[in-house]
Formats: sequence, structure tokens, C-alpha cells
Amino acid sequence: MEKKTVKIGTVGVDAGLLWVGDPCYILHQTSPPEDIGKNWHEFVEKMTEEYRQFNYDGGYPGLGVAFSTGYGDGEYDVIAEMEDGRIKEVRIKFF
Repeated sequence: MEKKTVKIGTVGVDAGLLWVGDPCYILHQTSPPEDIGKNWHEFVEKMTEEYRQFNYDGGYPGLGVAFSTGYGDGEYDVIAEMEDGRIKEVRIKFF
């Protein structure tokens, strides 16, 4: 079993938060999922905590998670723990 840790990229942040979720549920949709709001302003209004679980239109979790980047804007390295050539875990260190 081969294990290694590698930097797989960098993510730029201008909103002070990041989103983790499958883009197929957000991009190319006729209308966005109800839980994220109709536009950027509505989405940001929902971010009242350091993190938030967003739900599918059916009301169940899994659409995505948004969270604060700690100190706000910047560029952050994305580090992956690899096992047998597959990504096992991803970490982003904000500070």
C-alpha cells in the first residue's frame, strides 16, 4: 500500500469562504437549488455561521458545504493524502 502527501493545487479566495460540492448540481441548472438562493446576495445572507450545510431541493443534506476561510481572502494550498494512487483525504490549511 503506497501512501504519500502531495500538493494538488491552490485555491484563490475573494469571498472569505469556500464551497465543497458537486458542480453538476449548481452549474448549468435552469434555476439554482432553492437552498443556495437566487443570487449571490441571497447565498451570502445564508452564511451566518462559520460553516453551513446546504440541502438539495428535497430537503436532505448533501448539496454542498460552505465555510469561512479563517482570515478571509488569499491563496491556499490544497493538499491531498494519496493511497494506492487515489485521493484519500484533502486538506486546506488557512492559518
